[in-house]
Amino acid sequence: MANLTSYARKKLGDHLVGHAAWTMPSPVYLALFTADPGLSGSFAAEVAGGDYARVNISAALSDADPTSGLIVNSTIITFPTPSASWGVVSHVGLCDAAAAGNLLTRQPLSVARLISSGDPFMLLEGQIQFSFA
Repeated sequence: MANLTSYARKKLGDHLVGHAAWTMPSPVYLALFTADPGLSGSFAAEVAGGDYARVNISAALSDADPTSGLIVNSTIITFPTPSASWGVVSHVGLCDAAAAGNLLTRQPLSVARLISSGDPFMLLEGQIQFSFA
């Protein structure tokens, strides 16, 4: 749970001990970042412009493994083709809204990648792995 944001930790913690119910976010969206959004879940480094949009990935995610707590993408995730440079994408994050909203968890990409105009960005099956162990 090291990559959960402060927002998600608070919501899950209060829910687990019965202090406040947390409505499950549905759908969830994948966002791209040019720097680590950190524990605070900052959107300051989220990609912007050039036809960028978060992608609904609810159907692409596996159920959490009961032993490891691992959740992976079971299909290829494709972002809109950029019409301008998105910069060097280094992190992805799971969000509860298509715009604004809250960042729930984040992770670095295994290799940061420069996304130029016309350069499609996709994540292969199993490339995104969120762990709740």
